[in-house]
Amino acid sequence: MFSLRRAVTWHPDAMSTALPNDDAAERLQAAVGVLASKWSVLVLADLAAGTRRFHELLRDIDGVSRRMLSATLRRLERDGLVLRHVYPRVPSHVDYQLTDAGEALLRALIPLAEWEEQHHDVLAHARERYDRMLEQRARGDELQAWQQARTPRIS
Repeated sequence: MFSLRRAVTWHPDAMSTALPNDDAAERLQAAVGVLASKWSVLVLADLAAGTRRFHELLRDIDGVSRRMLSATLRRLERDGLVLRHVYPRVPSHVDYQLTDAGEALLRALIPLAEWEEQHHDVLAHARERYDRMLEQRARGDELQAWQQARTPRIS
């Protein structure tokens, strides 16, 4: 099993971008885990504009299903990033809003968004090159299989 404790260690001569200790790596992993859901950042970003009802979020976030939005909101509520307010009336009225921690997380993500903007072309080029390599490898495997199928076997 992979352990962050063994994988990340601090060395005085290490690059300045290295994490200072094992606890920092574990805390970073926990913070990234909060965003593991495909829809988490989009929900948080939509709530940054203010309190929203479920159907407003569903309408605003293109491609999310009711089930996934519900699961994402529950996970974000569990993590303390979103508050859910239920108003007792008929029909029931439920609002969602960011907590202070949710707002702080969005502010912390701004440098990451800036990094992606600066490196977008590099990432796109690397992905294209990798995909081409996989296609060539697959064609080579197909050719090898074809040649082996055509080669008579001598017993």
